[in-house]
Amino acid sequence: MRGLNFVILIVISVLTTSCGSLISASHAKSNYTPIDRTYYAESSIINKTLFEENKAKEVKQVKVKKEKTAIEELNDIHMLAMNSFVTNILSEAESYLGVPYRYGGTTRKGIDCSAFVQTVFQIFDHNLPRVSAAQAKEGHLVGLDELRAGDLVFFATNGGKRVSHVGIVHNVDEKGQVEFIHASTSRGVIVTPLSDSYWSKRYLYAKRIID
Repeated sequence: MRGLNFVILIVISVLTTSCGSLISASHAKSNYTPIDRTYYAESSIINKTLFEENKAKEVKQVKVKKEKTAIEELNDIHMLAMNSFVTNILSEAESYLGVPYRYGGTTRKGIDCSAFVQTVFQIFDHNLPRVSAAQAKEGHLVGLDELRAGDLVFFATNGGKRVSHVGIVHNVDEKGQVEFIHASTSRGVIVTPLSDSYWSKRYLYAKRIID
């Protein structure tokens, strides 16, 4: 009888253990969520897209510098030489600031408008006629919107269209406002805005001597 009871206990123990394993396995299986394989595919596509975009940016950042032609290089050299010449002209002209006006005068003790222009240009081996009317025949015409430092501006101070005064464009600012340096009869060598009411009414035209 004891032997039978012992066998029964063993059987019950085995059954209990098996059921627990089955329940545990069943429970674990019911909570398992399969990994979505499309996640890896989408991640791969995103990474590939980002890589291609970064490469595209790198390509855009590389700029190939275009080499200048021989003509372009010569133009650059000419422009540098011209700018240097204009700078020297204006520097010499500015050294006369404050010199009094004297009709027919040609020195720093007293000078008139045309002698002032002639003397400044002559220092740099650029010969101009003595009087303003004759100087107005030199170079070529330029419009107001084309004016640059070194150009000559002509005026009719005695009325009509006859040239009677000359000055040198001193500077043109970013807004297109022009100033010229000249020997004024009332104030000697000064820098004056071309927009000045007196001079704007008497302005005739401009000529480019340095080109």
